Amino acid sequence: MSLSINEANTVSSKYFDKGITSQVYEKSPLFWRLKKDNKVTWVGGTKIQFGIRYTTLGQAEAVDPRQQITYEQKETRTAGELDWKYYVGKTMIQWDERTKNTGKAQIINLLKDKADELSQDMFNKFQTDLYATTQASKSFQGIDEIVDSGDDYAGIAVADAAAWAGVETSTTRLLLYGENSLSYNINQASFGPDKPSLIITTRDLQSKAESLLQPQERFEDKDMANAGFTTVKFHGIPIVSDYACTANYIYGLCTKYFEFRYHPDNNFVIDPWTDLKEAGFPKALIKLCYWAGNLVCKMRQVNFKYTACDYTL
Repeated sequence: MSLSINEANTVSSKYFDKGITSQVYEKSPLFWRLKKDNKVTWVGGTKIQFGIRYTTLGQAEAVDPRQQITYEQKETRTAGELDWKYYVGKTMIQWDERTKNTGKAQIINLLKDKADELSQDMFNKFQTDLYATTQASKSFQGIDEIVDSGDDYAGIAVADAAAWAGVETSTTRLLLYGENSLSYNINQASFGPDKPSLIITTRDLQSKAESLLQPQERFEDKDMANAGFTTVKFHGIPIVSDYACTANYIYGLCTKYFEFRYHPDNNFVIDPWTDLKEAGFPKALIKLCYWAGNLVCKMRQVNFKYTACDYTL
């Protein structure tokens, strides 16, 4: 006899459901770094708001000890604002699956497989939206629009705040040094002590970067290696590949200024298994998973991207 709904829910909540959160946050190099640095945070309210400084104060000066000091107020801060974005994942057990998977061991294996499938599906959707080059209105903010030299972000236009822009290059050849090179773009995206701290690209372009570093001494980021990510370091910055990264793209991100904010009531909250009798499927079960939030970047100018880099050149 197959497990009852109550037994299925007990097994799922005890062993399987908790894995969805870790799957999404720990299998992506960017989300993993943000979680490690306590940058996956919760927030409430009708909007996601965050303060930014979009220009320097410029009020410090050298003076004569007897000169009159004039006082001037200069606005250097504003607030970015993002809408909540909502996600739902769903998985089902059909009548025939419950019939064929009789016995506790078999139905438990089926529940585990369904939980793994739901986790993977949520992860794939988050990865797709993270790197999307065309922003869907219902999706959370992707890094391609954040790291851009012209696009508005969080309700603030680049035309109104010149520093509110990322560094962008369409060069096709990856070089370590020289014009439009990796080191050049790191320098362009540096502001005081802040600079990109993580470089994410495709597997092919990571291999290209590794080959350019081959004659030199190379280091791997130990923390990322322990988490299962293969890296190579350049100027102390780990270069890591992500299968979902768009072809020909390289992102240099200052993760200090990124946060992945979620609503506390919707951080991969998972419903119990529920029958679909009222929907016309009396022996089928369904489970839903919910998330709400958005991706925040408080300083755009310390990030860069390549958009047309060819690893064969």
